[in-house]
Amino acid sequence: MADLSTLLAKEASNEIEAILSEANERAAQITAAARSEAEAIVSERERRAKAQREAGLVRARSAAQLEASAIRLRAQHEGVRSVFEDARRQVDALVADQGRYPAVFEKLLGEALAAAREVGVSAVEVAPADVELARQALSRQGVNAEVRAADDVKGGVRVRTTRRSAVENTLYDRLETMAGELAAEVSQVLFGAKAE
Repeated sequence: MADLSTLLAKEASNEIEAILSEANERAAQITAAARSEAEAIVSERERRAKAQREAGLVRARSAAQLEASAIRLRAQHEGVRSVFEDARRQVDALVADQGRYPAVFEKLLGEALAAAREVGVSAVEVAPADVELARQALSRQGVNAEVRAADDVKGGVRVRTTRRSAVENTLYDRLETMAGELAAEVSQVLFGAKAE
């Protein structure tokens, strides 16, 4: 019976060792699988974090480029506006210069009269300060027309026709027309780049 007991104990011991060995092997497999899964999760999170960081960098770079473009465009706009404001100040100075303005005024009047002559001139409207200047210029050009003061005409003339149309020829209108036409060229000169 002792032998049987020893034999059973030995067999139980072998069985226990086999179960422990199998349990250790299974634990090693579970640990390896868990480690592999954890590494995959960490790797996926790192990949996502890197993708988010790269997307953030792209967004930041795009935003910076957009802001730089906006700043450049504002600078171009301000530069062009400044040039035309300076031109307007020079026109103001010319209109106020009684030595130079009468000749310019007479030329503006002559051009407007020529454009309206076919349909007939009924009146000439000028700034209140230019009424006498217009009368003298009309007299020199042999044109008999009423001269009216108009607060909305400055730096030139508006010729009213017998058909109730008008030909306006002022330095300020010309400047506004040129501003639209020359803005891109002024920007090119100022900044060496096409205006956008």
